[in-house]
Amino acid sequence: MAQNQTIFVNQKLVFLGNTKEKYDLVDLLRSEAMLLGKGTFGSSYKAELENGKIVFVKRLKDCCLVQEEFNKKIQELAQLSNHHESLLPLRAYYYSKDEKLLVFDYIPMSSLASLLHINGETKRSQLTWKVRTQIAYGVARGLEFLHAQGPSVCHGNIRSSNVLLTNSFDARLSDHGLFRLFMSNPTLSLNGVISTVVGYAYDISKNQMFTALVSYAIDKNKGIDLPSWVRIMFQEKPIIDVFDKNMVQNYQEFGDQMVQLLELAICCTFKNPTKRPSIIAVANQIKRTCNFKS
Repeated sequence: MAQNQTIFVNQKLVFLGNTKEKYDLVDLLRSEAMLLGKGTFGSSYKAELENGKIVFVKRLKDCCLVQEEFNKKIQELAQLSNHHESLLPLRAYYYSKDEKLLVFDYIPMSSLASLLHINGETKRSQLTWKVRTQIAYGVARGLEFLHAQGPSVCHGNIRSSNVLLTNSFDARLSDHGLFRLFMSNPTLSLNGVISTVVGYAYDISKNQMFTALVSYAIDKNKGIDLPSWVRIMFQEKPIIDVFDKNMVQNYQEFGDQMVQLLELAICCTFKNPTKRPSIIAVANQIKRTCNFKS
């Protein structure tokens, strides 16, 4: 990240909560940074500091908030993210007119998306049925916590690339609430901000009723609407054909669970948000179906 040091002169990171970190903006700029991806709200980096610490950095794009409003919203986001185990903790931030950085804990396992689509069969084979239900339940609990905070709180960018996984496959939701940092852009409404990605279903309807969802994916190469494809397969083909091939071996033991959660997932992708179940109902259903204790 050192190539941009000229615009960071005499500036410092602002640390949040009771974090007692031993690095600053200069250390971040000197770090070895690896681009992890580019998303709706900016680019993400893995940054390894000279002291060996690794952090996850989000470099925001097109954020027009003035500093006072930005600081206020960041404090609100940090208060949420640091109070639930399924949310990725926000540790620090940097603000200037031209650059805005967010610093989070680094999660070494990377994202659910990378395990499903990028890292190959070896990594994907680790995603057993039990692991997948654990991830789904963790995501549901994180969303349930967010939705319980009030009528203006939601995630706003649910997708598999924003589900980060610990070494024990515990889910950590990233990008939660970041759409709030873009709300002062006069050309974007709430729904405009959080639906900027084609084929993506968000967890808020036009009347701000919060709902559950599964990422509304589209295979851009084949033009396939995944939820619609699943619904057709569910109605016309053997159910086993809906699941990816790594799950076939689990069907004899967990077939009832797989079918029940498939039905639940279909409900979560209804195009009409008012017909989707609440996230509380979803979390409770996953808990009952898979016999989770808490």
